[in-house]
Amino acid sequence: PFDIRPAGVRGGIDIIDLANRYSCAFIQTQDIGRVFDDGSFEIEGRIDRSDIRGCNLLVQ
Repeated sequence: PFDIRPAGVRGGIDIIDLANRYSCAFIQTQDIGRVFDDGSFEIEGRIDRSDIRGCNLLVQ
């Protein structure tokens, strides 16, 4: 990731897979969301001009 956003600020969602030891352990999604002070998070949708895919397709 380029940086970690402060709580409540929107940003791209990146995932670190701690269980994956033998290949890419970092996934950069094209989703946008925010993390809150209590550690919970909210996924708001896709970054503009990205392909619509996955479970989020049912919401949009």
